[in-house]
Amino acid sequence: MIKRTLHFLWGKKFFLLFLALAVILLPNTIGRDFQVRTTTVITEMTIEKQDDNITITAKKFKPASGSESTNYETVTYEGTDVREMLADVSLAHCTEIKFNGETDVDILHELYHYQDLRGNTKVNDTTIGELLRSQNYHYQ
Repeated sequence: MIKRTLHFLWGKKFFLLFLALAVILLPNTIGRDFQVRTTTVITEMTIEKQDDNITITAKKFKPASGSESTNYETVTYEGTDVREMLADVSLAHCTEIKFNGETDVDILHELYHYQDLRGNTKVNDTTIGELLRSQNYHYQ
């Protein structure tokens, strides 16, 4: 009886492999928290640079459980290095970047190269792709 059952199961290798992967990977997928609850997701930001100090005022997506509406919260980052300030932040949903004063292309180079900005993100009413192309910046 056991020999016949094992012979039957050995013929169903694909099914057993699929079942084993489901048992191993499914609890991890179900238990994982939403990214917006673990990572700060910025949708808009204003950058102000005075000498070496950079101040970023950003609109952050604030998740609310059970709410149909979208909530936002304002956060402020201060420092001298953009990469350090926005190291734990996702800019994939950032649609607009404003500069108080003149656009600082060096900051845009760092943000575009280091972070996950899109080419259609608006920078003072111009897309970041067009702005960097006009500065002869070659990006991927």
